[in-house]
Amino acid sequence: MQKTQKIKASDIAEAIEGFAPLSTQAEWDNSGFTVGNPSAEVHKALIALNCSLEVVKEAVEKGCDMIITHHPLIVHKPCLSILEGDVRSDTIMLAIRSGITVYSSHTPLDRAKGGLNDIMAAKMKLKDCIPLSDDGFGVVGNLSKPVSAAGLIAEVKKAFGVSNLRTSEPLKGKVTRVAVSSGGGQGSIPDAVAKGAQVLLTGDVTHHNFYCPSGFMVVDLGHHFSELPAIGLLQSVVKKNFPKFAVLLSEADKSPIFYF
Repeated sequence: MQKTQKIKASDIAEAIEGFAPLSTQAEWDNSGFTVGNPSAEVHKALIALNCSLEVVKEAVEKGCDMIITHHPLIVHKPCLSILEGDVRSDTIMLAIRSGITVYSSHTPLDRAKGGLNDIMAAKMKLKDCIPLSDDGFGVVGNLSKPVSAAGLIAEVKKAFGVSNLRTSEPLKGKVTRVAVSSGGGQGSIPDAVAKGAQVLLTGDVTHHNFYCPSGFMVVDLGHHFSELPAIGLLQSVVKKNFPKFAVLLSEADKSPIFYF
């Protein structure tokens, strides 16, 4: 795919969209280019989960002229104002002043074959997987062997590298079938129940959604940790198409949530 040494931001976007088509994004999403010039020639990209002010500063320090993220910098449409002193506005203005182009693949990366939900399922070693919902979000499959709720929680912690989880009341019997939904997937609880799952693994579960139907359990991994594999996934897609293009992984991109 790489024909010359000159690579445009739009070339990078085309490669990502070959894996995760922009047309598959949810109606409310704002994936794609949000800041900069898609036609600009780029030489080095920084990949992060979020395009925070710290990430843009890091891109400037490391000489990156493109930032690729999972979460869009501008989510809500329309963006009504960009005013100095507001953290999102300061982020946008710094990117523009620094000549940085920002591209994001959010829900397309969730929905893609081999995308975030498939990665979550693979981390849990689920078999015989099928789509969790008609809208393409989530996966449901069977565990390789039945485990207790405590055993499942231990496996989740190990698979995703986390030390803290929130769950509904742990199931008393064995778990054999699990649904996964990356990001904030608490809306998938009815689909998970309908598909015969005993557990839904997701993030951003609110108080009332921990009141689960009998025989069902929800595990809140956290939004950040459920989507962290997006960074490596985006890197692999870009490097596959542009082996000589410089791609860095952000060191400044951290979860905004702290545990004590």
